[in-house]
Amino acid sequence: MPNLDQKQVEAKWQDWWEENEIYRFDPKSEKPVYSIDNPPRYASGGLHVGHAVHYTHIDFAARYKRLRGHNVFFPLCFDTNGIPIEERVERKLGITRKDIDRQKFIKLCREFANANIADMTRQFKILGESMDPSIYYQTDAEYYRRLTQISFIELFNKGLIYKGEHPVNWCPRCMTALADAEVEYQDRKTKLNYIKFKISDRDEDVIIATTRPELLCTCQLVAINPHDSRAGELAGKLLLTPIYERPVEVVEDE
Repeated sequence: MPNLDQKQVEAKWQDWWEENEIYRFDPKSEKPVYSIDNPPRYASGGLHVGHAVHYTHIDFAARYKRLRGHNVFFPLCFDTNGIPIEERVERKLGITRKDIDRQKFIKLCREFANANIADMTRQFKILGESMDPSIYYQTDAEYYRRLTQISFIELFNKGLIYKGEHPVNWCPRCMTALADAEVEYQDRKTKLNYIKFKISDRDEDVIIATTRPELLCTCQLVAINPHDSRAGELAGKLLLTPIYERPVEVVEDE
């Protein structure tokens, strides 16, 4: 019995799937639609094992629903904006985005991202992911930007988003704010600092403990354990932060 060359067999059927548009979404079909909000992969380089696991989990759902008779909307898509792409362009050229003209830097990022897409698409195909290239999108396209801007306006008009002041994660290397999802936490030993806050309605101090005194300027509230003997007296009161004298509420939190 001849040895099975799985690479050759897989390539044969992957090509056949593609040529026969097995995974094509049909907007005219009467089948029930199963729509997957597929997260676009950053076009910052080759796929890694995390992407293989993540997108394969999504692919399980897509294939199952097709077998159950659904018209599956599962787009092939790439994120061509964002810090991962900017950071790789900066590293590749040995610059920061502050060193060159803004429009030139945007152009370099676009060229870098677009150069990765073909190989990443090939890798998705090798993995057997059943995304539909006929409903392809990437996030720097004009139509995509228009849709996202319209979506923000609609959400704002419905009162579902708002603009407010709150602490943000700031990266001193990237010189920009970062989403919580981009932050990597580490366990470290530090000091517990005791700071005097004033009670706003009387000339009296309260000692507050914190491991992050550098964030005093962004303090939004003070939390007290409801079982603390001072809870009944302080909960709901306003304290004044030292230096900035900003009023912050005391809340109970276990």
